[in-house]
Amino acid sequence: MFFPCIHQKEWKLLLQIRSGVSYSNTRKCFLQKREATHMVQLSIIDEKIVPFLTTENLYKVFNQYVMPFLTKEEQAFVTDLEDFIINELEPKTDWGNDVYELFPILGKKGYIQRKNPDFREEFTPTGMKYEVLLAMVLSIADPELDLARLASGILCGNPMYEHPVSDRMVKAKEDIYTGRKVGCICITEPNRGSDAVNMTSTVRKTEGGIVFNGEKVYTTNGPRADYFMSYAVEDVENPRQSMYQALVEKTMDGLETNRLKITSVPRVHIGQTLWRDVFIPEENITGHAGKGYEILFEGLVPERISIFGSSLGIGWLALINAMIYTNKRKQFGKPVFRYQGVGFNLANLLVELEAVTQLSLKIADTYEQEVKQGHPAHLKKFNATLSSMAKYQAAKLSHEIAYECQNMMGGIALTDNTKVDMAVEISKVEEVIGGARNIQLLLVQRGIRNAVRALDE
Repeated sequence: MFFPCIHQKEWKLLLQIRSGVSYSNTRKCFLQKREATHMVQLSIIDEKIVPFLTTENLYKVFNQYVMPFLTKEEQAFVTDLEDFIINELEPKTDWGNDVYELFPILGKKGYIQRKNPDFREEFTPTGMKYEVLLAMVLSIADPELDLARLASGILCGNPMYEHPVSDRMVKAKEDIYTGRKVGCICITEPNRGSDAVNMTSTVRKTEGGIVFNGEKVYTTNGPRADYFMSYAVEDVENPRQSMYQALVEKTMDGLETNRLKITSVPRVHIGQTLWRDVFIPEENITGHAGKGYEILFEGLVPERISIFGSSLGIGWLALINAMIYTNKRKQFGKPVFRYQGVGFNLANLLVELEAVTQLSLKIADTYEQEVKQGHPAHLKKFNATLSSMAKYQAAKLSHEIAYECQNMMGGIALTDNTKVDMAVEISKVEEVIGGARNIQLLLVQRGIRNAVRALDE
């Protein structure tokens, strides 16, 4: 039985949590009950090892393997970001609370996103590579926060930046970038996951705007969001020519959100989004019929590049924890790392992670070249394939690393005494978000087919 030692009243509270009823209040009550009955997680890790597992030390190891490949400007960006996380973000992080209370702290320093220029000119540098570095460094400290940040700043915020169709859109973008408000993106439906184009959510024109009806699921940040970057079609038989993109706001009548229970990320709200005759004014429409389809696919490459930055950070989080812990923990008279079954495995994982990290940073550079050259067709196709390659490999590898490191560290890595179990759980989410593993391979396969087909031209 699940939690067999829980009192009957506590069991009812747990069932409420599982059903999503009054989650925040119920969870607090449940945790208080657990604490009162001495069922909270205890610190059982060797006290001599604890000081070595700080975020500051994780960064020191990370920097040895990444900094030599960066320019001085990029190194300075990483150093400033790490200092901010250690000195300003971590002291205000409550691991029992949702991540959203930390958004204004990130926003105050311009760290909700770094892909696009901020309306506050002091927050530089920006660009795709800086977004990847932001995702990596933040994920080492708090991967759940990075997941929610990316969904708000990139998935929702990037279309606002690329298509500032009205003053309302500019204001919404500023709300997102400052962390005052939370954003999300609504694409996936219950029966339309990988086949996202053939969506069933509908839109119809009306005086002064449009009306949305439909259901979206797996909306990261949805139950806490203020802004919903949303897609629907006029004609379900012709989605490419009739797809709209529009910004739905929490205050609009007919919008409903419900939280899904995603146990891997307890501090992030992922949910179901329902539209029941939601009226959207003209100023909130970022893409009319057909343009929505173009915007959707324009955003997939930067989305995937940002996501593989997060996956890499999760891989580094787990690997560095294991590197430090196995060097400091002794069994049979010597450090666990000195046994080849552990040391060789960690060395192999490091080689693979370093290689994928450098590939990913190079892809971010190549994407910036595409942007500066006005998105020429040859670079668009090239980067579409490369981004899927790296997204596939980074997500797959980070999950493998987290799982293997947990195994090599033993029981302590199953507790909350380290962040390795968090890395294991969120690495599963990273494999699915932005396109599951086999979808990335499908896109790479398509790239191979196109490369060979070009020989006939």
